[in-house]
Amino acid sequence: MLSNKITTIGGATRDIMFYTDDMVIVDNKSDLLRKKLIGFEYGAKVYSREVYLVYGGGGMNVAVGLASLGIKTQVILSLGDDSLAQEIVSYLKEKKVATGLIQRRKNINTGVSFVVNVGKFNEHIIFAYRGANNKIDLSPPVVKKINTPWLYLTSLSGNFRASLHNIFEHCRQRKIKVVWNPGSEQLKMGLKGLARYMKDTTVFDVNRDEALELTMSVKGQDTRDNIHNILKFLHSYGQKFTVVTDGHHGAYVYDGYKVYFRAASKKKGINTTGAGDSFGCGLTAGLIKYNFDLTKALKLAIVNSNSVIMKVGAQAGLLSAQDLKKYNL
Repeated sequence: MLSNKITTIGGATRDIMFYTDDMVIVDNKSDLLRKKLIGFEYGAKVYSREVYLVYGGGGMNVAVGLASLGIKTQVILSLGDDSLAQEIVSYLKEKKVATGLIQRRKNINTGVSFVVNVGKFNEHIIFAYRGANNKIDLSPPVVKKINTPWLYLTSLSGNFRASLHNIFEHCRQRKIKVVWNPGSEQLKMGLKGLARYMKDTTVFDVNRDEALELTMSVKGQDTRDNIHNILKFLHSYGQKFTVVTDGHHGAYVYDGYKVYFRAASKKKGINTTGAGDSFGCGLTAGLIKYNFDLTKALKLAIVNSNSVIMKVGAQAGLLSAQDLKKYNL
């Protein structure tokens, strides 16, 4: 295995970033899993202040973020047979991401997301066309090509249950450290469905709403929105580090002994798309660079995420290895 190298698995998309004030944000306190809703007038035409075309998708975001921070990175993605796919491959090569394991699918388009950004903190809702992302091949012959000491696993679609089995079985055999940021389809499995893999995970990373949803999936479990209770309960499933991000408040990491917290920047961001991915790749790069120093790794994660939310899209604000000196990292 090569030193300081990681494989990322997940999606790749063209993101259409749409900004508008023609909406209302509705408090929905009666539903802990859907605390706020975004509403638009039925039948109305909604105008955008700006529109941007950028790249996105968890697998791609994390790969670019890690490579920018100086971690040798390869990526497993599934793209269509359109011009956008070739644009993405060229872009990844420019960013020094190894593209040899990228898959191309005939007669299907590369994924596209329409991202609506609203409200005081420009929170977003994403309308996603998965496209070729649904066709990613993670069968044993493909997974066996992963020869790196680290793996970063993001959202999967399609036949993801078989894929999870193949990935974790390979990583268990090869003693590969797994950072897992499960997607919405995986979260629907609940904690009982995820448990068999969590014990083989180095970092299990979810946001606060997802953490609460997982806690509530276990019958009889205390479902109060208490971050320390949630962290410790999730951690009982066996992963080395449990991460819960909390939006513009900051993020928590629990190692079984101590809860680490770092606040987010108080500066108002213009975009939250990719904030979770930039946090996750920053934390992972920090664990690799700083030999599992959680304080430094969490600091890198937060400053990377803070930088991303100040620019449009999931990748424009990603820090480079050269940027770290000004943060004493």
